[in-house]
Amino acid sequence: MLPAPPVSGAAAVPRLGRTDCIRGGVRRNVGPVMFGRAAETRAVGELLAAACEGAGGVLVLRGEAGIGKSALLRHAAGLAAEPGRDGAPMRVLSCAGVESEVEYAFSGLLQLLRPVLGHLGELPAVQAEALRGALGLGPGTASDFLVAAAVLGLLGAAAAERPLLVLVDDLQWLDRASAAALLFAARRLPTEPVAVLLAVREPAAAAVDTSDLPARRLEGLDAADAARLLAEAGWTAAPPLREAVLAASGGNPLALIELAGLGGSGGLAELPLTGTLPVGDRVRTAFARRARALPPDSRELLLVAAAEETGRTATVTGAAARLGLPPGALEPAERSGLVELAGPELRFRHPLVRSAVYADAPADRRRAAHLAVAGQLAADGAGDRAAWHRALAATAPDEALAEELERGAETARRRGGEAAAASVLRRAAALSTTAEGRRRRTVAAAFVALESGQPDLARTLVGEVMAEPVPAVTLAQLTGTVEMYSGDPAVAAASLIRCGELMADDDPEEAAWTFMLAAGAAFQSGDLRRTDWAVRRIAGLDCSPATRTAGLGMAGALEGRVSGAELWELPAALAASQTETGGRPWMWAAIIGWLGPDQRLAARLAEAAGQVLRATGARASLTELLYYQADIEFRLGRWPEGLRHAEEGLHFSRETGQRGWTASLLALLARYAAVRGAAAQCRACADDALALAVPMRHRLAAAVAASSLGLLALGEGDPEAAFAALTGPHFGGAPLGLAHVPTGMVPDLVEAAMRTGRADTAREVVDDYAAWVEAGTGPLQRALLDQCRALAADDGSAEEFHRAAVAGADAQQRPFAAARAALRYGEWLRRARRPAEAREPLRSAFTVLDRLGAEPWARRARLELAAAGGTAHRLDPAARLSPQERAVARLAAAGYSNREIAERLYLSPRTVGSHLYRMFPKLGIGTRSQLRELDLD
Repeated sequence: MLPAPPVSGAAAVPRLGRTDCIRGGVRRNVGPVMFGRAAETRAVGELLAAACEGAGGVLVLRGEAGIGKSALLRHAAGLAAEPGRDGAPMRVLSCAGVESEVEYAFSGLLQLLRPVLGHLGELPAVQAEALRGALGLGPGTASDFLVAAAVLGLLGAAAAERPLLVLVDDLQWLDRASAAALLFAARRLPTEPVAVLLAVREPAAAAVDTSDLPARRLEGLDAADAARLLAEAGWTAAPPLREAVLAASGGNPLALIELAGLGGSGGLAELPLTGTLPVGDRVRTAFARRARALPPDSRELLLVAAAEETGRTATVTGAAARLGLPPGALEPAERSGLVELAGPELRFRHPLVRSAVYADAPADRRRAAHLAVAGQLAADGAGDRAAWHRALAATAPDEALAEELERGAETARRRGGEAAAASVLRRAAALSTTAEGRRRRTVAAAFVALESGQPDLARTLVGEVMAEPVPAVTLAQLTGTVEMYSGDPAVAAASLIRCGELMADDDPEEAAWTFMLAAGAAFQSGDLRRTDWAVRRIAGLDCSPATRTAGLGMAGALEGRVSGAELWELPAALAASQTETGGRPWMWAAIIGWLGPDQRLAARLAEAAGQVLRATGARASLTELLYYQADIEFRLGRWPEGLRHAEEGLHFSRETGQRGWTASLLALLARYAAVRGAAAQCRACADDALALAVPMRHRLAAAVAASSLGLLALGEGDPEAAFAALTGPHFGGAPLGLAHVPTGMVPDLVEAAMRTGRADTAREVVDDYAAWVEAGTGPLQRALLDQCRALAADDGSAEEFHRAAVAGADAQQRPFAAARAALRYGEWLRRARRPAEAREPLRSAFTVLDRLGAEPWARRARLELAAAGGTAHRLDPAARLSPQERAVARLAAAGYSNREIAERLYLSPRTVGSHLYRMFPKLGIGTRSQLRELDLD
């Protein structure tokens, strides 16, 4: 008989040795080190130490089941219990995902935040109400965006009392609403004393994307560490059996312990120690075998606990009583070490124990457990959760239950749980007793899936809808919307145009909005004709005058003409027509402004739209708006602010599953990197943008990414690479295959062609561009045409065009483009042996380019100016601010309080104060009032 290792209720993987870590400024002996995990425990210790010093962070632990993720979470909790510099430990918040409850909105968040709900009163009223409603603690209604902002605020408020450690096990099974809110907060805690540690089992599809977060993947232990682990556990065996256990475990620590533990009773003979059975399955089998050894009542109670998601002991024991289980049924399960009581919660030793118990039970017993849990939840007043457990137990269509689930989905949506609502509606559709009910609920589920950032689920649901008799208008609208979010924009445009035509007679106002969406999709696909047709179609609808004005305004903006007065009046007119609510009127106006010549007006319109969208939590629409804001700020030369918009938009696009906007924002970030000379960042963003945009046929994003690479190459002095980038396949096979590519690239192309000896190509591009400009565009295009002609002209006519280009460039609306026009003119003057005349345009160009942070072009202007006998002087201390610092400074200068700034920027008041404290020395000021004296644009 082989000896088995001892097992205790809270057993962790055995560890050896101790390590030091600095926390709170004090070097401490923080506990045992796990075998083969020195780098990981060091990373965890550094994360906590940084949080205690006010530098929050997040770390994702990835790996297969049993590899040591949960053990590392326990290690972190033990480290957090050590006294810090002030003698107090960190506060630990924890929760774990449960596979059977992955669709129940905010169940994980309630488990996580329960200990700090006393801080709700410190949040802005709208956030506190949103979070109370989401957690079922009040009647509040809100979007998932407002709930996420409230989570961020609550963690910040709690951390002000003492540092926080947030632990989440099995993130891949955490309900999507909770996971999205938590990650929203985790990405925005750099100056908060909060450490977030997330464990993700692989392979498994996580509820949300964590690919942008710092991560460590845990691999199996090597042979030496595995052998030491077994020896430390007190297990010895003949070499053949020991080698079999080592090989079968794959170095998985939990597998080693559990497989070795079976040796004491001959259990190894019942397990396949060779072959392709995954380690996780082997460990589950080991846990299931131990559970089978329990008395029948204890096994049944464990099943109830596995079916119930929150681990609340009162709920589990109440449900067990409904099955007739005696009160003492829990004791043998506790003694086995498979579960432990921790205050009011019943916890499984490891997530694999829960899944092993649940998977090992017959289907009829699982259904009985869910019905018992449902009965107890209903008695406790948790009707929505009770309905979900009844749905998990259902084996046949049940219209009454489907209706109850549908009502529960609507409740979840009002509380900000759109992600869970989609799956609940899908389950309701499956339980429907009529084809019409099944179709209606599936369509609703698809739209909710899109709203909540689940485009792949939405696409699957479209396939299910197509199996039912569906009205053509519904199918066209659904298909077009799915493609617009995450597919081919050309397909989206065609489907949305068909949808608009089908609804034009019955609902002209909604048809107008649909045509506007179609125009946007066509624009992204590179089809200007279809874009123009869609916006002009609005004028032919029997809709309100304001809506027709919006359509005509968009058509005018595409031609470079738009009235500022009309734009300011448009949102109010749309709202007065009682056809548009929320942020849509402001979005229409902001997009028209973005297309038009007055970018300062566009910025004000976009800011107004952003305020409405943030207040309503419309995160999907806000993602789109942030792209426009980032592009507008680029044109205006307010690059730190624009970078902040682009980075925030990229976070939102990933969180909402909008792959098209992810590609667009990456391409825009590539352009920001190009002008600043950040070569590695530019290429990385452009490559990522192209990897998304090309398969989707998102030609605008692909063209912006490629033109950014061309811009970077020009800045690096590599015109050959610039020419290759600007004439590649992303421009429709011709230099001007996309007439609406950021038009600044046309002079870049002409410059690259001239610098590489392709004068004929350059002149051909100029002729093509001239034909397009003269067909009807605005003053911006004509000024760019003058730049193109100046670059391609012979010396006899070049000066005329250079002067016209400089005169036509609007330094207030587009300072970078204007500075480059001045730089090109100065370079031409110096080459024409007129250095004295060259100095003024070169000095002017340098001043602007240096202020913007356009380092490659500022360097070029400085060298040209020196060659012309001039000198350059660096200015503007505000340029040293980060994008977020500049945003804080601008709001503080406008008179907003720290709390108001925090609400607008989705930061905590503590983070705002930290930014202000750090920026004062950079700006050479000592008081908040002095911010008003600086140029922060």
